[in-house]
Amino acid sequence: MQDLLQYSSRQLEFFMRTQAGEPLPGSLEHGYRWRGRTMDHTLTSGIDDYPRARPPSTRELHVDLFSWVTYMLSVDTELAAFARNGLELNQTREQQLELHLRLLDELHWNSERNMYCDVTVQPRDGYDELEDEGESEESVFVCHKGYVSLFPMLLGLVPPESPKLGHILDMIEDPDELWSEFGIRSLSTQDEFYGKGEDYWRGPIWININYLVLSSLHKHYMSDGPHQEQANRIYSKLRQNLVRNILDQFRQTRFFWEQYNPHDGHGQGTHPFTGWTSLVVLIMAEKY
Repeated sequence: MQDLLQYSSRQLEFFMRTQAGEPLPGSLEHGYRWRGRTMDHTLTSGIDDYPRARPPSTRELHVDLFSWVTYMLSVDTELAAFARNGLELNQTREQQLELHLRLLDELHWNSERNMYCDVTVQPRDGYDELEDEGESEESVFVCHKGYVSLFPMLLGLVPPESPKLGHILDMIEDPDELWSEFGIRSLSTQDEFYGKGEDYWRGPIWININYLVLSSLHKHYMSDGPHQEQANRIYSKLRQNLVRNILDQFRQTRFFWEQYNPHDGHGQGTHPFTGWTSLVVLIMAEKY
């Protein structure tokens, strides 16, 4: 346990140090920013061409990265509670975790769109540095419904009783947004970038993220809170759709595929692909 805590803490501190973002205008708090951004790619996030702020900015903050860091804090907190001589670290991590859970909502929840979003900074409209006081820039949400906006829920950071969870589940279950008969789409059909460009993470269905949806529903939301009926419904239908389509495509092509088409479910991308698509076995066994 002591060794696990050491490795976990090193990774956490690396991300907190190297991926820290700058404070937003008018705020002393900061989030996190994936390094290496280009106009169309954030390769370090693993969700390569998913839409982000345009143009890229060193002042933007990314909700998926903030969620990962917060999740790593929760893991480190649990390990420290069981590790020898981990009491002091456990108390520190608990305080950091509490702060991050608060900042996740303060920095990234858009109450007008009822979703979690990235944030960037832009010049204030009509700002005159000779006449106006205060900040010359303002923070704005960058909202694209899809996998990135789901990360706080995917990692179990949204409390089961939270009204925010209801909005997230509605987004997942809406066929005009993310729901398909073959799995959860990576980007909403209503998004301006849906199916555009490389179309890698702009619509196709990825089994690793769908696994996280099922895992989170199963662990956190099917037994507690006011949204458990909806969570159970989504879980049952999504699990059935994923297993059916993956096995149908395997019977037709004899391959597991990197991703699946959101319109007709056919396998696409790299094949044979027994990486994360093999998670279908755990989905069938309900091992999360």
